[in-house]
Amino acid sequence: MTTIGAFLLNIVLYSVFPLYFTTINTRLRTVGFYIYISIVLVLGGLAGAVYSFPLTETLHISGGNLAYGAFMMSTVMLIIIERDVTTFQNMIRLVVMIDLFVFLGFNFLAWLLESEQVLNPLHVPAVVFRVSLWVLILGGVLILGEILILLFIFLKVRKLTSNISALAFIYTLAFVLILCMDGFLFPLLAFGLSSDLVSIVFGNVLGKMIIASCYSLPMLGFYFVFQRNFIRFLDAPLTINELVSAPRKKLLETLYYYEIRNRQLQRDKQELAEIAGCDGLTDLANRRRFEQTIEVEWSRCQRNACAMTLVIGDIDYFKQYNDSYGHQQGDVCLRKIAALWGNIFNRPSDLTARIGGEEFAIILPDTHLKQILPNLQRFLVVLQEQPIPHRASSIASHVTMSIGVADCMPQNSSSWQELFAVADQRLYAAKHDGRNRIVSE
Repeated sequence: MTTIGAFLLNIVLYSVFPLYFTTINTRLRTVGFYIYISIVLVLGGLAGAVYSFPLTETLHISGGNLAYGAFMMSTVMLIIIERDVTTFQNMIRLVVMIDLFVFLGFNFLAWLLESEQVLNPLHVPAVVFRVSLWVLILGGVLILGEILILLFIFLKVRKLTSNISALAFIYTLAFVLILCMDGFLFPLLAFGLSSDLVSIVFGNVLGKMIIASCYSLPMLGFYFVFQRNFIRFLDAPLTINELVSAPRKKLLETLYYYEIRNRQLQRDKQELAEIAGCDGLTDLANRRRFEQTIEVEWSRCQRNACAMTLVIGDIDYFKQYNDSYGHQQGDVCLRKIAALWGNIFNRPSDLTARIGGEEFAIILPDTHLKQILPNLQRFLVVLQEQPIPHRASSIASHVTMSIGVADCMPQNSSSWQELFAVADQRLYAAKHDGRNRIVSE
């Protein structure tokens, strides 16, 4: 492979990843961009000292300059896609953190290579990792300043024309000019005025122009392929004031507001779901959830060819209880009964519900009637052993219940309403036969 071929392959490799990230529509896109930009910044610090492409006898383009061009291209893409104040502020934090990491990490590696603490089988020279803090700070400040200048040009040019093709061309030209400006400013500020400065600046500017021209192709592709993102940026661009002087307190307050709002919405959603399916007095499932559940379980038992049992219970003489003790005490009675009713069966698949004023039900999927009768008998015993006084009852001195039970094998030709009707008829029979009993046949 020729030197130019290797150089162009390097450009392609640096361009593929940010272009791919622009196709992702989830939050992973932003994460991918930040990770990629961080890697490019670290690689730039190393590649500048490791290799360069000798395009001509006098023009050598370093790996660090290639990484710098990739960083600028990726940052412009990210800002246009996100259109968010925090993007530029995050870039400031990112550049500072990466520069600090490169300075401390690379110099630490250089110290290790020069010491006798580690083996160096490949004989990597320590000078590769020697970096200047001043050069890193200068590079970081120039990078952030150049991004601001680019955005300033973007905003000003947008006022002159609305033609997408013209704006894409002008923005790309501005990108090239900014990189060329860096080729002049960086050596001037880093090395100061000297007799050799002219040749250094000329070579650096020419190299940056070639790099910028190469990266301008994926930039133009980005503007046209992802035209909707570009148009949205033009319709609602960021302002320089937003990028530079957005108050941190205001940003934090906004984030806090949305976080609180999101939590409240989640709570409201959960409460509505609970209200929709829960009886407010007894905390058992309500009639709506009972019907939804029995519909689902009926279909499941039908598919699996297994039995379903339904229990319906009704407190005896509850109207007389309310008339004698008052409705407030009647609510207390309902809550006590509900607590006992909810503990008859403890399988996760079973559902206990309050389906009427003093009427309760239990759905028991994959269960035959004979399996549950002992539990229901024990429930009536508990009502007797932990009596709730009922002086208006004509059958006992405490609260009692009448219970109807039915089971069946769900079929395509039948419905759960038929099972409910049978259990309800047996409940009526239990009341007719003297109450405080279970009827299952």
